[in-house]
Amino acid sequence: MLLTAFRGKYNTSQLLLDGIHGDQIRKILLTNSFAACEREIREAIAASRPEYVISFGQKPLIDRLCIEPVACSQGDVIRSSFAISLLEDSLTANHIPYIISEAPSNYLCNHAYYHGLRYIAENELDTKMIFIHVPGRKNFRNMDVVATWLRDFCRDRL
Repeated sequence: MLLTAFRGKYNTSQLLLDGIHGDQIRKILLTNSFAACEREIREAIAASRPEYVISFGQKPLIDRLCIEPVACSQGDVIRSSFAISLLEDSLTANHIPYIISEAPSNYLCNHAYYHGLRYIAENELDTKMIFIHVPGRKNFRNMDVVATWLRDFCRDRL
């Protein structure tokens, strides 16, 4: 299992990952740079060849998790092969609010996600990757609950 988030002392994606620990969980913090995060996500997948990659980024104005099943770059759209129903069932069972967005942004989160999915496709890996946006600090009222859910979700997949 590979978990990724973006660096930042106040970035809630990093704060979330800081609370996750496990023997078979590898975590990387991506640099807030288009070129660097592209290289880092590709290198992390190549090095660990994980079964699952769950990537996180901060989206300050949302008030619930936002699951992103697609990424795009210059008109090329890639759909994740991650079974979204696994996330939906687990989040619902844990009373964690979420939405699913089919509208990727043009910023760092989408860029890292797209290049992770592209690397997986190009190398015909059996890796399932998904991207989840988390709220910013003011709106992330259940971070401890989400961290517990994430730890348990990862453990159940190992």
